[in-house]
Amino acid sequence: MDTSRLKSDFIVVGSGIAGLRAAIDLAEAGTVTMFTKGQITESNSMYAQGGIAAAVGQNDDVDQHYADTMAAGAGLCDPGAVRVLVHEGPAEIQRLLQWGADFAKEGQSLSLSREGGHSQPRILHGNGGRTGTVVVDALLARALASTNVTIIPFTFCRDLIVEGDRVAGIQFEESGNRLGRCDAKATLIATGGGSQVYRESTNPETATGDGLAAAYRAGAELRDMEFVQFHPTVLNLHGASRFLLTEALRGEGAHIVNELGERFINELLTRDEVSRAVFRQMTDRPNAKVFLDVAHIRPEIIRRKFRHVYTTCLQYGLDITRDRIPITPAAHYFMGGVRTDLYGRTSLRGLYAAGEVASTGVHGANRLASNSLLEAVVFGGRAAHAMREDDWSPVSAQAKNQSLPLDRRPDAASLEQIREITWRCAGITRSGDGLKQGLQRLNAIPQNPVSGNLLTVARMIHECALARTESRGAHYREDYPTPAAARLHSYVRKDDPVRLSL
Repeated sequence: MDTSRLKSDFIVVGSGIAGLRAAIDLAEAGTVTMFTKGQITESNSMYAQGGIAAAVGQNDDVDQHYADTMAAGAGLCDPGAVRVLVHEGPAEIQRLLQWGADFAKEGQSLSLSREGGHSQPRILHGNGGRTGTVVVDALLARALASTNVTIIPFTFCRDLIVEGDRVAGIQFEESGNRLGRCDAKATLIATGGGSQVYRESTNPETATGDGLAAAYRAGAELRDMEFVQFHPTVLNLHGASRFLLTEALRGEGAHIVNELGERFINELLTRDEVSRAVFRQMTDRPNAKVFLDVAHIRPEIIRRKFRHVYTTCLQYGLDITRDRIPITPAAHYFMGGVRTDLYGRTSLRGLYAAGEVASTGVHGANRLASNSLLEAVVFGGRAAHAMREDDWSPVSAQAKNQSLPLDRRPDAASLEQIREITWRCAGITRSGDGLKQGLQRLNAIPQNPVSGNLLTVARMIHECALARTESRGAHYREDYPTPAAARLHSYVRKDDPVRLSL
């Protein structure tokens, strides 16, 4: 296939849950071309273990799910977006089941567990704990069954193409530095977040904020970029990847203890509270260590419900039915992103966003556990609806984009620098002096295509965190440890200073 110049009715960048969910509906209205940076199945979604939350239990209802989500968001959730999430979520779960999603069951009923911040058991899991894989597999099979969907793997979206007042497609790069262009009437970015900007991250290597940076360069408005969620329980072994230890373990009764075996935090508090407590334990004393302890839980429960965690830890010599698991917090999820309305529309015509890359208003200052996969299916579907229904007039103005120079030589030193600076200066705890120092150090790093997207994302995080002189949700300022009276969002756009407003 000649990929130097392509045309499609719709473009989807990213092959995770949000992108696949959108592609399924878009295929009913025209041709869909999906671009993904790695192999077809590589996405943040595939690594999601914790589960997908929805009010489908007998003692649960959408009002309780709404209240829990609003409480976790620390005053910055959009009530309308949260209502959409909780009301449309149960129907999306039923649709996933119809499409073959293999959620765990107890007899004929769905097996539901409880996680931090939830007042009811409402978390569905994939069999063995790999919920993201279960959902992606069901959606991918559905998408591939359509002759209107074409997926092009190992293709890097370099930039959005802007014509006149709207986005008209993307410029992409294939292996071998070959550039191509794809034109479409509507483009969806569903590229996930950028947690690889941190030294400690649960995300795959592909999570480098490419969609965030491309939207920023094209002139789209981004919101609340300072709100980064750190997962408190991530495997911390020398030589091991930062493997996420699902929150469902704590829902099942796991304890968090220090090297003396002392519990120091309520394990069912929200992730920001638990992460800060773990971080303080690790930094307050020399050689301090923190562990997740599940040895008091019946071994058959661990092996059945958490088979993926159990077998992964065995590979590193840990039998978690008797051994404590060394842990660290790690960057996990971006609450902020490209600002959208309730149908995925961004501030640029022709450009839509869904999933972690988007700021829908669902998560506010701190995402409630297991709401991310639900957001991806709900708002992926809603973005597809808008892309199909919006009226597109032809464009005639000459294309413009903000492409970086074509130079893909590795720049490992710059990448390592960016990650270390962001972890130390804009991590779990922050201060004005630290954020200013971080920005100065970031500004000294030269930009190129390898480090450029991470560098752009790192700067946005630092700038928005510096502007927010309060602590709220996942954003904690040691010099401003309490929330301000006003509940403001941060907004950032290329060539404009960060602003805080409603």
